[in-house]
Amino acid sequence: MKTRRTFLKYGVTAAAAALLPRRLPAQAEPAPASAGAPAPTGLIDLHNHWISPGAIDVLSTRTKAVRYVTGPHGEHTLVREVGPPVSTLGSRAPQGLRGTQMYDGADKRLRHLDAHGVSRQLISWPTTMNVDPALTADEAHLLWGTYNDDLAALVRAHPDRFSAVAALSTLDIAWSVKELARGHDKLGLIGGVLPVNGFATLEGAKAFAPLFEAAQKYKSLIYLHTGYAHANVPGQPPYPKHEDSRPARAALDNLWNFTAATVTLAFSGFLDAYPDVTVQVAQLGGAGGIGLVAEAVQQAAPADAPLDLRSRFKRIYLDTGAAGRGPEAIALAVRVFGAEQIVLGTDYGAANSVVPVIDNIEKSPLTAADRQKILIENPKAILAAQGVAV
Repeated sequence: MKTRRTFLKYGVTAAAAALLPRRLPAQAEPAPASAGAPAPTGLIDLHNHWISPGAIDVLSTRTKAVRYVTGPHGEHTLVREVGPPVSTLGSRAPQGLRGTQMYDGADKRLRHLDAHGVSRQLISWPTTMNVDPALTADEAHLLWGTYNDDLAALVRAHPDRFSAVAALSTLDIAWSVKELARGHDKLGLIGGVLPVNGFATLEGAKAFAPLFEAAQKYKSLIYLHTGYAHANVPGQPPYPKHEDSRPARAALDNLWNFTAATVTLAFSGFLDAYPDVTVQVAQLGGAGGIGLVAEAVQQAAPADAPLDLRSRFKRIYLDTGAAGRGPEAIALAVRVFGAEQIVLGTDYGAANSVVPVIDNIEKSPLTAADRQKILIENPKAILAAQGVAV
């Protein structure tokens, strides 16, 4: 049966990579960006974040559990009494809440995008902050409903520059089903963002089945981003508590979480019932890790029943945000899965500029055609499939 996924023109390289060398000898000679070449234009960034004024107000009026508090010098810090670790995204003291790119209004953001050739962004809540697991159902309804209203107003004000996906509760899935529908029917949103750790196992993914059923009806874009779901979602990794090598172990935890979720999506059959749902996974689905895992699974397949990676990963787009932004990780993902499955994500909002990721894509040993797919063609196809003209 033909579905709209045909429109997305999936294509995946069947052969997986071995350990990545500094250069990919099997790949076509790349066309490196010249220092004197004009900067790319028309780029479409599918991974970036914004915290709305209404969401700030809701979290600032709380007196317990997860909340924003104001320090003696006017600095704002996200705190919680229980739950998963608080990301540094929420505690950038002494900068004021509205003094960072995460909270800035559209004018400053658009000036930055214009300066660096980005024509459109897909905006989402930064689930990295792990706010949702600390909320009751009623609190989640208020916070995410307020945020989604603000997000819709931003998109309405700049329909040619912004699209967005709704923030959803991972405790009250029934409410999230209704909120996803409201996002499509009334707010002009094109899907929802969920924390990736909720998909670390098939058991956890099944908790979201009602939401994916609604997403199938609306042909939604479901975006999996860093973070924990509510504790009611089973199968999630434990909260890490490291006593040594914390930056390295935090990076390992993060990439493991993404790799585990991508394995669930690619190999468990969970997505089979939802052929019209587009799934985007941040951080290249685990950066280089998922490429090596996919290779290992393919190598272990019996000779008389070889594994076709094309059929496993054609349902999933991997973006270049955050830990997936390295030039070699990008090159490995392209070699293993094909450039058709990779999209630009800059993590702007959490990051103060779109430039580093764009530069890394330019530096990565890719063909010019592959860069064009990642920076423009693939994101454009995803948005077009959601009815967004670019």
